Amino acid sequence: MTPIYYIQLEDQKIAEGNSSNTLAGLKNSFTGPKSVLVFSNQAMQIQTKYRQAGIPTIIYQNEHYTLTNLTSVVTTLVARFTAEKEYLIICDNDQVGSSLGSRLAAALGVDFVANVQEVQQEGATRIANQSLGQTHVCRQVPLAAKSIITTSCTGVAGKANTEVEVLDWNMQQKGVAYQYVAQKQSANDLAYAKVVVAAGKGLGAAEKLQPLQQLAQHLNASVGATKAVTDQGWLDATRMIGISNLIISPTVYYAFGISGAVQHTIGMKKAKQVIAVNTDPAAPIFKLANYGIVGDANTVIEQLNQLLTE
Repeated sequence: MTPIYYIQLEDQKIAEGNSSNTLAGLKNSFTGPKSVLVFSNQAMQIQTKYRQAGIPTIIYQNEHYTLTNLTSVVTTLVARFTAEKEYLIICDNDQVGSSLGSRLAAALGVDFVANVQEVQQEGATRIANQSLGQTHVCRQVPLAAKSIITTSCTGVAGKANTEVEVLDWNMQQKGVAYQYVAQKQSANDLAYAKVVVAAGKGLGAAEKLQPLQQLAQHLNASVGATKAVTDQGWLDATRMIGISNLIISPTVYYAFGISGAVQHTIGMKKAKQVIAVNTDPAAPIFKLANYGIVGDANTVIEQLNQLLTE
C-alpha cells in the first residue's frame, strides 16, 4: 500500500501546534503504513507526545530552527522523497501547511490538493474529497501515486509506546532575523477551528465555563456557545454559534448542555462529528449527534478533564 507521511513543524517559541489528538486522528483516518516527520528545535520536549501517538516518528532536530526555515525543510524533504516510487504526504490544513505543501509539490513535480476533508479508498485508487472554500461544494480528486495534500483530523489519544528517532539536522539555509508578535484575539480561531467545545445554558452558571475552557486546552479546541449563553454575558458575543453570528464546520463538535434549537444548530450542522451531552434524552441536539450522553454536562466535563490530565 502507498506509504503515508505526515509532516509536522514544531517551534518552541509558538505555543500553538498539534496535540496528541491530531496524531490519533491521523492514525485512525488513513490505512497503510504511516510515518511522522517532524522538524523541530525542541526534540527532548516533544518526544513523549510522538511516542504515545503510536506512529513511527523521525524528528529532525536543530536548535536554530524556526518557521522561517521552510526552504531548509523543503530541501530536506526533496532529498528524502525524490527516489520514492509512491507516497502520500500530508501537511496541516492551515497557512503554514499550505505554503509548505505547495512549495514541496512544486519542487518534487507532483500533485498538490489543498483543503481535503476526507480521503476514500476505491480499489487501488485514493479519492480526495476537496472542499471548495466556504461553499457547500465538494470536488472528488483521484490522487496520483505521488501526491501531497493538506487536511485536518482528530481522534482520541492513546498510550502507545512507539519508536521515535532523533536526527541532528544540518540546515543549509541561513538564519534570518525574526520576532514573533502575538495577535489580538479576533475570534477567527472559532470560525476555522478543527475542534470546538460549545456551551449551552444547561451548564447553569458563568463559573461553569472555566472547566469547559480547561477542556478546550486539553483538546486543542476553540470555545463556542449558544445565543442563550452569550445573552447572559457568560461569554463574549463573538463566541456565539448560530444564525445570528457564526456558521462553522469543524471536524469535531462537542455540545455541552445545548438543547439543539434550530437557531443554533444551523450554525454547526456541517460538523463532521457531533458529541452531545444533555440531561434531556429528548433534546433535539441528539438527532444531529453521532455520539450522545444523557447526563449532567458539568459532570462529564469534569471527568474528561480528569481523564486527560492523568
